[in-house]
Amino acid sequence: MSLSGFGDIMSLKHLLFTHKPLEELTMTVIAPETTQERFSARLKESTKHVHDNAEHSTFMEDLMGGSLNTEAYLRLINQYVHIYEALEAVSEHYRAEPSPITEPFTHPGLDRAEYIRADIRALGQEGDIDAPLPATAEYVERIRATVNSPERYLAHHYLRYLGDLSGGQAVAALVTRHYGIPAEALSMYRFTELPKPKVFKDGYRELLDNAPMTDEQREALIDECIEGFRINASLFAQLGRKVAEA
Repeated sequence: MSLSGFGDIMSLKHLLFTHKPLEELTMTVIAPETTQERFSARLKESTKHVHDNAEHSTFMEDLMGGSLNTEAYLRLINQYVHIYEALEAVSEHYRAEPSPITEPFTHPGLDRAEYIRADIRALGQEGDIDAPLPATAEYVERIRATVNSPERYLAHHYLRYLGDLSGGQAVAALVTRHYGIPAEALSMYRFTELPKPKVFKDGYRELLDNAPMTDEQREALIDECIEGFRINASLFAQLGRKVAEA
């Protein structure tokens, strides 16, 4: 199957979200017929610096290194509730009013907010979710503003969900190792409606490469993704101060 048109992209979407065993599915994915760098590779390279800044923030390195505690992880995922509920509200908008850019990406099996709330309860927190920190509030407003900008919405979709399927899997393993957080409190990292993470991520990048965007829209997506990583770094810095004050 050559991914030369939107119909073929939809076939790839069917592959990504099907429940059939992988051995029953055959396809040959052909990269876009161009000598230029694939867009997904350019996106990764363009955001590498800000991604690394966020990933290697003091808060995240301390959390992943075992220097903090379950309470610090709980404070982090409380902030995630606001972020994912905003993102998934926009996803619901695009499910109801599809855009050719977003349509292949908005499968509800990616939605995480309800799982994060369940994880919070499993860790013993009752009552209200923490109020959003300033960086979280900025993040939420930025996501909500993408309701009329499908390429910018896709930037946050990529940042969050591919992050959960990549580094998020390491986060789950490390907080289990260091803090004894049980599997039932880590449901946000289990995507039971998707294929194996590598299969899904490879297909997702093919969808990005073939999404019907103009050059200007691709640049806007990259810019928005950079802003998303910048805000993530600010959030981690604010969480670090909050945990230090506790």
